Amino acid sequence: MPFDDPRADRLLACLPESVRRTSVHAADQRGVASAGEGFRLILTRLRGGWLLIALGAHRVYPWIARHRGVLGRVVPDLPRPPIA
Repeated sequence: MPFDDPRADRLLACLPESVRRTSVHAADQRGVASAGEGFRLILTRLRGGWLLIALGAHRVYPWIARHRGVLGRVVPDLPRPPIA
């Protein structure tokens, strides 16, 4: 969900405002995971995500984060899936 979604404020209340937009975050019943661990948590929810985790995809998150500006220009915008 976007950072400006009111639910994001509630889910990320445990993080300082200055940290919220610095990396990816994933929340589940155990709490909030950020950066590489957040990416790993997201991968666990995807079909086939376990394979990406086994290959170490969550370890490349720091590289992805450092290059998000370039990646944002080459990755196409797709319709956002509905948020439950």
